[in-house]
Amino acid sequence: MANLLAQPLPWQNEQWQRIFQQREAGQLAHALLLAGPPAVGKRIFARALGYALLCQSPSHGFACGECKACALLSAQTHPDFLWLAPEESGKAVKIDQVRQLVETMAQTAQQGGIKVVVVEPAEAMNRNSANALLKTLEEPTGNALLMLVTDAPGRLLPTIRSRCQRLEFPVPPLDVTRSWLALRGVEAAKLESVLAEADGKPLLASEFLDGEGFAARQELSAEMAAVLSRQMSAVTLAERWQQRDWQDLLKWLHVRLAQALRNKLGKLTVADVAVTELARAEPVALFALMDIVNGLLNQTQNGGNPNRQLAIETFLFSACDAVSRKTV
Repeated sequence: MANLLAQPLPWQNEQWQRIFQQREAGQLAHALLLAGPPAVGKRIFARALGYALLCQSPSHGFACGECKACALLSAQTHPDFLWLAPEESGKAVKIDQVRQLVETMAQTAQQGGIKVVVVEPAEAMNRNSANALLKTLEEPTGNALLMLVTDAPGRLLPTIRSRCQRLEFPVPPLDVTRSWLALRGVEAAKLESVLAEADGKPLLASEFLDGEGFAARQELSAEMAAVLSRQMSAVTLAERWQQRDWQDLLKWLHVRLAQALRNKLGKLTVADVAVTELARAEPVALFALMDIVNGLLNQTQNGGNPNRQLAIETFLFSACDAVSRKTV
């Protein structure tokens, strides 16, 4: 029985066909950069491609799910499929990890085919670890495919980006995501609410349907709206929010600000109390708030440890000031 991870998602057919046309023509690049926003399935695509390339009996371009190679892949014990990630979530990929990876890539594939190597998130490589990978990109081995998966390609060194073939993975059209999620039998009203909450990102919407994330985010919205409408103090909310998952909170704030900006510009209507309050601010103020959030995200992803209480208070005070200014 085929492993579901051995196939790309419905909105990835164009990228999939392009890669296999290049492979059949003997033009497949030695390094691929899979770039796009989070929660659109880049990691699923990378895994499916690796499975297909290592499968001993591929069927219609996909891994069969039944051969010895597929059994090893399913058990995550295939010696020629390597997945490099930070040792701790949210931390950097260390230079020693990359050096070991480069050494492994230079060796002959143990199963007689190719080696498939995935680095994700690629932006977690700092300058030293990225430079350690650069020589392999400049002088690739003939039996290895390297895939760099990133939500933030701009944070990669230009020398890394320029040596990879770039595959873009945008947020799929809403009707495609809607049809995919509708297969789960979700009622229409809830589906539309979840899609708006997930900002159209299919895997995030699916995650909300599976767990308690949707309710948790609605709670965040209610709390933020209470602060922006002066019904709760910023200090009180900062004390509460500093206990939440830090990166998830920052990403949630970024989405809310983006939605508020699109509401303000008439490009989107999201029925959310926090977005409604934020949309009272002028676009220039919303961009300034996004800069604060992006700065905190970059600091955290680069190994920094900001004072969370102070950072949240600063953001909330700035947000309150932004929404209280009169439109000129």
